[in-house]
Amino acid sequence: MDSALKNYLKKLKEYGRENNIPNVTDAVGQFLNIMIKTKAPKHVLEIGCANGYSTIWIADAVKKTGGHLHTVDHSAPTFADAQKNLNEAGLSESVTFYFGDAREVIPDFSMDLKFDFVFVDGQKASYLDFWNVVKNRLNPEAILVFDDMLAFEPKTRSFSKAIENLEGFDQLLIPIDENDGILLMRKD
Repeated sequence: MDSALKNYLKKLKEYGRENNIPNVTDAVGQFLNIMIKTKAPKHVLEIGCANGYSTIWIADAVKKTGGHLHTVDHSAPTFADAQKNLNEAGLSESVTFYFGDAREVIPDFSMDLKFDFVFVDGQKASYLDFWNVVKNRLNPEAILVFDDMLAFEPKTRSFSKAIENLEGFDQLLIPIDENDGILLMRKD
């Protein structure tokens, strides 16, 4: 990632802090960027883009690997900001934006569209619903990352319970800091 984009992300992160926008941590952004550069997925899905902070981390990686990002969000103000911010970052050509509830938007995607990498950072209480709309849209060896699994454990509990003995997926809960972590999954 070039220094101009890193500086843009720093400003966007600060704006998010000042305006109570729930952006991912820098560590999660870097993790997503490195994972995508390493795995080089062609079709990436993001559920919950807020103002585009995580989207920029992902879009930078897919641009370098020749992939494409599909991002879904339901909040009109931050959705508009995300589109503006990706355009200003020079990454909008690598992203298709979908406005609405992911539980309604994703089922309307073409049945041919399957994902190699999925990042979920939408409404935490809806993680099980998000899982249910994406689980049949995964290519073999797809990677999934669910953010905020420890910080919002009560809200993500139904999802965690539903997948705890799930066959056909490797799972690892990775602590990010003393208060939070991500769930990393890989489809067989």
